Amino acid sequence: MEDERAQAGEEHGTILTRRGNQWLGVEIGERLVSCTTTPVPDYAFIAVAESGREVDIGNNTLRQEVVAVGDHSPTADGPLTAVRACADGQVFCVGTARQAYRKTGNASWVRVDQTCKPKSAKASASAAFLAVDGFSGQEVYAVGWHGEIWSFDGASWHQADSPTNVALHGVHCAPDGAVYVCGQNGTLLKGRGSDWQVLYQTDSSEDLRGVCLFEGTLYICSTSLVYRWRDDELEVVPMESPMATAGRLVSVGRQMLSVGLKDVAIFDGQDWHRIV
Repeated sequence: MEDERAQAGEEHGTILTRRGNQWLGVEIGERLVSCTTTPVPDYAFIAVAESGREVDIGNNTLRQEVVAVGDHSPTADGPLTAVRACADGQVFCVGTARQAYRKTGNASWVRVDQTCKPKSAKASASAAFLAVDGFSGQEVYAVGWHGEIWSFDGASWHQADSPTNVALHGVHCAPDGAVYVCGQNGTLLKGRGSDWQVLYQTDSSEDLRGVCLFEGTLYICSTSLVYRWRDDELEVVPMESPMATAGRLVSVGRQMLSVGLKDVAIFDGQDWHRIV
């Protein structure tokens, strides 16, 4: 059914909640592009649509709002691409034309891209943030087209000298204090602030989409495979029941999720268990 709707070009999205062995679905009439969880007590789950529509679920309630409207909004600047919560509960979402917005607690979204947005329509058309993550609301990283790496200190954005010019799809502020970034053509970077280096590898030229440090091991995924970084090499992660799709990696407590277009699997540090 979902494939048929996608092939028909029908804008739709579904938020699935699992309780025990039962899945509960909430239909959203727009294309959801990214989601995150936050420790802030008032809500636990946030999803955003390309259009700027935002849905959050917490305390058995579902709320919706619009991230931004007007001249500086997805309506004017193009689709949103990613949303992510920092450890301190502050939530950021980003999009094309280097859009960036922040939400803290139950407050409405606030535009924070005044110091990174391109100044002309032509420049905006060739700029985009594709992923965002942060150690806190005072140290946030966004990456995107043309190898761009930007950091936000709570007041202003600063662009770093990037060692690549390919599109960067994933960024992870890791527990070891480093920031890991992945992107086109097997690109893998490590750094923080203004200091960045390439982690050279020849094992895969796939576009890498997600990156996550879990229990001391760095995991990276394409849209079809999950890798781990071991002895300066990318190694395909063995799975008893291999997944057909991947694309995003996220750690939740002592577990890590791999999420693809048609598969969701949980890794507990020893074994992978496919749940969708």
